Amino acid sequence: MVDFAKLRNKTKKVTPIDPLEIFRRLPKPPGINDLYTSQAEILESWYKRRSDKDVVLKLHTGGGKTLVGLLMAQSSLNETKEPVLYLAPTRQLVNQTIEKAHELGISAVQYERGRPLNEDFLNGKAIMVSTYKALFNGRSKFGIRGSVNHPVSLGAVILDDAHVSFSVLRESFTLEISSKQHTDLYTQISELFRKAFIELNKVGTFDDILEGSGDSIVEVPYWAWQEKIEAVREIIRLNADELGPFVWPLLRDNLHLCHALISRSGITITPVLPLVNSFPSFVESSRRIYMSATIADDSEIVRTFDADPEMVMNALTSRSLAGISERMILIPELMPFDFDVKKASESLLTWTSEQNKLGSIVLVPSDKAAERWEDVATVAEGSEEVQSLVDQLQSRESNGPIVFANRYDGIDLPGDSCRLLVMDGLPSGTSDFELYKASILYGGESIIRMLAQRIEQGIGRGARGAGDHCVVILAGPALASWVAKEANFNMLTNATRAQVEMGSIISQEVSTLDDFAKTIWKSFARDSDWIEYHAETLAENMGEQEAEKLNISIAASERKAFNLWADGNHSKGISKLNRAIDKSLNLDSQTKGWLYQLAAVISNEWGQIERAEDLQKNAFGNNRNLFRPKVLPPYRPITVPTLQAGNIARQLGGYRFRKGLLNKFESAVANLHGKASANKFEQALVELGELIGLSAERRDDNGIGPDVLWVFPNNYALVIEAKSRKKSEGVFTKDNHGQLLVAERWFKDNYPGLEYDLVSVHPTNKCTEMAAATNTFALTFPKLKELIGDARSLLEKISEIQSSDENLIDECGRVINNSNVIANRIVPNYLVKFEVEK
Repeated sequence: MVDFAKLRNKTKKVTPIDPLEIFRRLPKPPGINDLYTSQAEILESWYKRRSDKDVVLKLHTGGGKTLVGLLMAQSSLNETKEPVLYLAPTRQLVNQTIEKAHELGISAVQYERGRPLNEDFLNGKAIMVSTYKALFNGRSKFGIRGSVNHPVSLGAVILDDAHVSFSVLRESFTLEISSKQHTDLYTQISELFRKAFIELNKVGTFDDILEGSGDSIVEVPYWAWQEKIEAVREIIRLNADELGPFVWPLLRDNLHLCHALISRSGITITPVLPLVNSFPSFVESSRRIYMSATIADDSEIVRTFDADPEMVMNALTSRSLAGISERMILIPELMPFDFDVKKASESLLTWTSEQNKLGSIVLVPSDKAAERWEDVATVAEGSEEVQSLVDQLQSRESNGPIVFANRYDGIDLPGDSCRLLVMDGLPSGTSDFELYKASILYGGESIIRMLAQRIEQGIGRGARGAGDHCVVILAGPALASWVAKEANFNMLTNATRAQVEMGSIISQEVSTLDDFAKTIWKSFARDSDWIEYHAETLAENMGEQEAEKLNISIAASERKAFNLWADGNHSKGISKLNRAIDKSLNLDSQTKGWLYQLAAVISNEWGQIERAEDLQKNAFGNNRNLFRPKVLPPYRPITVPTLQAGNIARQLGGYRFRKGLLNKFESAVANLHGKASANKFEQALVELGELIGLSAERRDDNGIGPDVLWVFPNNYALVIEAKSRKKSEGVFTKDNHGQLLVAERWFKDNYPGLEYDLVSVHPTNKCTEMAAATNTFALTFPKLKELIGDARSLLEKISEIQSSDENLIDECGRVINNSNVIANRIVPNYLVKFEVEK
């Protein structure tokens, strides 16, 4: 019998290290005859730069990243003769990678929990494939800095799906104390900080959270956290095995580098940035290769992994369209007729699943949002059920519709497993830390970039590579408004921008519900005109996308400052942040405030208390969502608007489609009801004022200043307190009026010379005799509803204006002059005097 293994060994000469040559020599499984052009381009570019410590490569979803990663891993193994580790975010992806390696004849072994590291891996004979958490944990077999075990020396680390690993990696360094499972510990630690929240005048919010009725997430003030660290450390140490045996070893000496968050679900302790430097195997690896989808912003790779910013700015990419799926993206809110988007989406989902026997899914931002779809779809609850339902869609045992809450990544539904995807509402964070940071940086560019990435990930769930196709419906005014805004649109990648642009044009051509369904059918039925239109438009709009240098530079400064702080170089860390702020002239104020506060945290922990307070004043002055300093910075009055029409025209100019402003309005006023939280209601009042062309802000600081201030073009203002959650039969009391009078004193001090009126948003205009409020106005719920209706009518007319930008202000002015919402008619039309209840 012929011994082919013997013959093979005889003919072996030089072990190849060029990944293209390695691929040429490998046996080809069915379906793989040759590399895509994009794969070959990336591999050739990487081979020239393989000695760089950090390399980022970007391929479209479905563009064959796994094959590229395995070839680079094998090349590194052949050249360095050292162990090579391939990381993936989930076990499912680990299994897929192992299968792909075996198909190709590449020697790969899987990380096994509870067993020593594989000898073939340690001896450089096989690639090891594992999850990120297998490497990054407090009992890592690969070694931790300072432990007695020698760390494993790695020739290369391949980080697959790096763009979705950020939250996965943070989990490895995050300790959570559940309010339900560890009630006593939750209460014991929380109560250590009651005094701090009293001093911040946040004790009401604090108590609501602890009682389980508040939906806020608050951070423990850093000065109180640093003061009580030893007490917290001792409480956790005694319960570490139960709370987080794989996390505590990483945090026990680094609590001073952490945020501490409190919500009704628990306490979260997580470092400002992941402590990756605790892992010598990763830090000292001579090659770290970050494989990412084509996201527009790579700054988080620098911030999370401490990657070289210069290398990240020079990511390896390809202009090839290989791997880009066909997506028909439709936006109902841009369609030129009125209909119930939710009801229409339900009908289309049922039609797709039951009549066409094709998979359909709904993506929503939260479990609460998923409840809206329970009548027509199966809601996936918990990770096991999510995986089970994904398997059923993939195997074609089910067509859905199935609702997934906050699953914008990690779900792959190729082919008929998903032909219709409804994305309902803007994505949100998955953890308390992500939700908290989103609220702190609300409106800033960093959150816009996060939303852009989540939206792109969501759109990509239903079409997984070249030859695949899917219809995506972007439902809800908030999502439609976000996409319509020019600044947001520009945060998307070229491919997604091209597809959203196509979808916007198509949506404006849809004239009836029947037309809506027929348009979707064009994709399902593989209409040649649609397929050619998509391909041609995509090719025409796929230019090169430059790296966001400012974002990467800021991320590098933040990471460097954190590393200096961790090493005890407080002064250098603070200076690094100050220099970054000073030289970044276009940095948004929310991010600027965040960096100033980090500098204040470092200064306070160093013992430089006065300096910390000065830095915190700067932080708060730029971003009022951050900690209020003990001594407030001087108040800067908001600008008195010149023209109501000019303000509206300016906002309108920020949208690619003028109907986007109307979608923004609908998203805002959705929170102007008696059941909304005070925070959401007040923010919605501010947005309503701005949308109708006024200047507006939230101002209340510890009971000083109004909840909301509206300033009109004619040197006039409304000083507003929002009592929106009072019962409808409630009356306006002396205490309620007292708050308004305090706000009035503040207004007179800060806006001398401006005329004003005091207003309470209140269910009725009835007051007690003791309130002495008969000269005060009420904006009652019926009148608020009337104002919202008239504002909607105004913006509908304005959004239909076809004039060029030069004539837009004049046209807006003409429409406003005929509206009840013009500034000089707002008081007589919508405000009523309080009357003493008889």
